[in-house]
Amino acid sequence: MNRCFLMLIYLTMLHTLAVSQESKNVKIKGKIEDLKTKMPLAAQITIIYKDAETNIKEINNNTDGSFEIDALPKQLILQAKSNNYIVSNVLMNLENLETTNIVCNIPLLFDNKSKNNQLYLQFAAQKTDSVAQNNIPKNTQIFQAIDALDGHIVPAQFRLVNADKKDVVTIKTGPENPIFKYNFTQKDNILVQVTANGYQNFLSNIVIKSFDETIHENTAKLIKKVSFLNLIVKNEGNLSKIEIVETSHAKSILLSKIDGIHLGNLTVGEKYKITIHPKNASPIIKELEAIEGLNQLVISLDSKAQTFADIETKVVQVEKQAFKATNKPVNLEIQTIFFDQSSSALKQESKEILEQISKKMLESPEINIEITGHTDNIGDVRQNIYLSEFRAKVISNFLFNKGIKFNRITLKGDGSTQPNAENNTEENRQKNRRAELRFY
Repeated sequence: MNRCFLMLIYLTMLHTLAVSQESKNVKIKGKIEDLKTKMPLAAQITIIYKDAETNIKEINNNTDGSFEIDALPKQLILQAKSNNYIVSNVLMNLENLETTNIVCNIPLLFDNKSKNNQLYLQFAAQKTDSVAQNNIPKNTQIFQAIDALDGHIVPAQFRLVNADKKDVVTIKTGPENPIFKYNFTQKDNILVQVTANGYQNFLSNIVIKSFDETIHENTAKLIKKVSFLNLIVKNEGNLSKIEIVETSHAKSILLSKIDGIHLGNLTVGEKYKITIHPKNASPIIKELEAIEGLNQLVISLDSKAQTFADIETKVVQVEKQAFKATNKPVNLEIQTIFFDQSSSALKQESKEILEQISKKMLESPEINIEITGHTDNIGDVRQNIYLSEFRAKVISNFLFNKGIKFNRITLKGDGSTQPNAENNTEENRQKNRRAELRFY
């Protein structure tokens, strides 16, 4: 009898824990639409978590383009796919949010594959003769990056990784060298990773299986990173109006309201002035530098307060915990932050190091930082690239919360392509689960 009673208590505890964990989920509501026509699109919505241990979640949206999906309060990629449209990957940090309901609109851009690329045609015409004179069998691939919306050349970094997860070539393109050529001499399956400032990362595969004099075009059509504001006004009965202006262009931002949340589309890296006008009280002015994905701003208006001093405001973009500084000296020449397997969570010792780095950077505003995330070689190549970017972004967010502006921080993720040690033992793989911090 006692054993049954204990088992009942145990099962009750498990159920309570499950309900408690489920209640912490973040509900994401949104709409998928054509970027140009604003027409709703049927799409597949996928949540890809930063840690490979958490299962991917997929749903199909409704006929009106709307969707609703529960997500864990973690860092993730919200991916939207629709036939004949370029895939959109929205990087989002859902940790430590003030509210667990968020809304977003994801625009997708139609991929007009039938449109000829004049720059490619000119390049191919110039190179055909020299290729034909070479008797060595080869597969010639040329690469370029363009803005998917207007077709202009985008300076970018290309990384080609072979089936053995080894770098084939890494090269940067720009206005003077918008196209580069690479000759493959053996069959392979190549992952193409393209990164460019302000654009979503581009990932694709090419299969090298034939060898002739044909020149193969690889055009990476890049789309801008998605950034959106969720403004929540508590005690909204005391609100008169909201004004949001992009400061560099003095452009007003339109807001829509969904389920009590004011939604606006932002541009990554741009600065915004947000003015909240309470009734019969002084305006509240907040400044915001837009990050990729969710920018959540919570304003609490006291219905009885009539002065600015009575109004509580809180901005939630990333982790908000404060950690006690240590007296350990920090070398600003180079720092390495290590992570657990499949994780981008900062360890306590890492937070202490970053606390000191932020203080030194605040004391020396001329110092900038480059953060490069890395992983071991366990798991899928694409997942490792995402994880390495998350690791860099976690550090960036920590520094930003300590007062370091985003214009002083450069981020990139190298996945498993730049190991610190051979990935042949667990001890060596631990050395590769890292982020490297360089100062300039």
